[in-house]
Amino acid sequence: MRRVGFGLVVLTTVLASASACQSVPTPTVTAKGSAGDEDVPDLAIPRVNRKAGETLVVSCNDEGGDAQVFWGDAPLHPDVTSHGPGFYTTIFTLYSATGGTADLFASHVTACDLTINAYAVTNLAPSALDKMAAAQGTGTSPSSGATGITSHANEFLWGTIGYSGNDRATGTWIDGFTSGGQFKSTGGISGVEDGYKTVSSTGAYTAAKAGINKDTWTAVIATYAISAGRDPTR
Repeated sequence: MRRVGFGLVVLTTVLASASACQSVPTPTVTAKGSAGDEDVPDLAIPRVNRKAGETLVVSCNDEGGDAQVFWGDAPLHPDVTSHGPGFYTTIFTLYSATGGTADLFASHVTACDLTINAYAVTNLAPSALDKMAAAQGTGTSPSSGATGITSHANEFLWGTIGYSGNDRATGTWIDGFTSGGQFKSTGGISGVEDGYKTVSSTGAYTAAKAGINKDTWTAVIATYAISAGRDPTR
């Protein structure tokens, strides 16, 4: 009887330790600023600081379709783009192992309307990009469409919606998405806003809003592995 009891105690302890090791950190999102203007070659958000291990996420609406984004000398990766009638909406990211402070700089040679929102996100894997979806349309319910089935149970979802005419946020994010809290417009084409969500099961996910002021829109979503999971290869 004593041997059986001891075996149960050891098994319980091992299971508890394994559960603790498998705990998943929750990503946090910190807004770092916005910029937008009509018919400009570039935009800057000065002195964007990041802690070690944070991922810089930039949502961009670009009338010319050739935008590039840099944090200091480091280029951000364009993860997903949607092409609407006369404008493009893109999610850019950059993971930093060391952190630091540098100017965020967006440019395009076409010198058309350009808008960006910038955020720092914690607890994403270094090469986190997993699934993507993109769509465009006209109406009151912008939607990225569904991604493929995600590769990990625990992932972070980022959605971005670009607008042709809307110059302020309207409507409601659906399916549990939290607003990024920044809406930036040039005053012409290129209003842009963001929403995010953390999930704990695999699935096909969509970033969408309901009840916006009717407009022509583009919508994109990208999913990212959380740091406790196995990283997909970008």
